[in-house]
Amino acid sequence: MSMPSFPHGGANMTREEALTMIIASIAMEELALSHILNAEGEKLQYILGTLPGTSPCACPQDVLAVNKSVTALVEAVTQNQMMLKNKLDHVLEFCPLPPSPPHKPTPDPCPPPSPPAPGLCPPCPPVSPPCTGPFPGPAPCRTPSCEKSTLQLTGHREKALWTPDSRLSWRQRSCSGTDICWDRNAPAQVQLNPGKTYVIQYTLNVCAASAAEGTGTILLRQSPCGVFADVPPLCFSLERMAHGPQTLQHVSVLHPRTDRGCAVDLSLVLNAKTALCVERAMMDLVEI
Repeated sequence: MSMPSFPHGGANMTREEALTMIIASIAMEELALSHILNAEGEKLQYILGTLPGTSPCACPQDVLAVNKSVTALVEAVTQNQMMLKNKLDHVLEFCPLPPSPPHKPTPDPCPPPSPPAPGLCPPCPPVSPPCTGPFPGPAPCRTPSCEKSTLQLTGHREKALWTPDSRLSWRQRSCSGTDICWDRNAPAQVQLNPGKTYVIQYTLNVCAASAAEGTGTILLRQSPCGVFADVPPLCFSLERMAHGPQTLQHVSVLHPRTDRGCAVDLSLVLNAKTALCVERAMMDLVEI
């Protein structure tokens, strides 16, 4: 993982931008803790000889010593989790609530009558019927919503084959708000409203369909390009994938470059020498 950095002109950030940066830092700390726990698990597998290509290389006393070291680290991670939760609770207290839509009084279809001429009473003007659609022509761009949007997705099916340079298909678990949209007719794409900031986290349980060497990457591809700032891809080892299923986790923050234009299509794309067998996949998108 690269070291975190503040954007240029960080001292001139607004209150909302500063809160967004704090929430993003909490997400990155959670990702770092998951890597630490994964490393501790691999240390136990190595000392027990259960990693592919290794054999038991420790006596019972060594195993107990490593187990004690792992226990101490898990306790430290648990304490860190409590501090992160406390930090997030305090940040959410200062996040502004979405403004409630202004109340517009219903106009009277018949305006107050003006003084009629002697012997005459002007009738009320006819009321135009409300417009119910459908609207001709292309669909308009999605208007901003006051409600924070969230979307939870899961893999389209278990043990699906994910070929290189293709998008991963999803099915919806839950959804709220209108700035994040998923269409079952295009299950590999998620539509995002530009001008917003989103946190995207996905977890994949995958294995290589065939033996291969080198590394592969998983990209968050946006169409059209350049609406959101580019995020680093997730890199993984194809050699380790050949020995059995691996769990891949990644957290990204999408910062908008512009608030103009219509919805942006976002998809998860595989860049590797061989296909992957996706045993389980989950992705969460949250507007911040």
